[in-house]
Amino acid sequence: MAAQGMKPYVKLASTLVLFGSAMFTLERFGLSKVEDGHTLHIDGTILSILVILPIALVLAGAIIFMVGKMRRL
Repeated sequence: MAAQGMKPYVKLASTLVLFGSAMFTLERFGLSKVEDGHTLHIDGTILSILVILPIALVLAGAIIFMVGKMRRL
């Protein structure tokens, strides 16, 4: 039997989770580099996107994986 690669839904889900995790890590790294004495003004919309987008990507990856597993694609 020939070895099969990952299924498409697994590739998509893992890519979304990896990208979301990377964005979260970069966000935390950037915020840790901001020193206490310096002020940093970020627009509320951009800040909301930086907080919500990594969480949304990880959740989307988990949902895609669960739905793909249930449908046995």
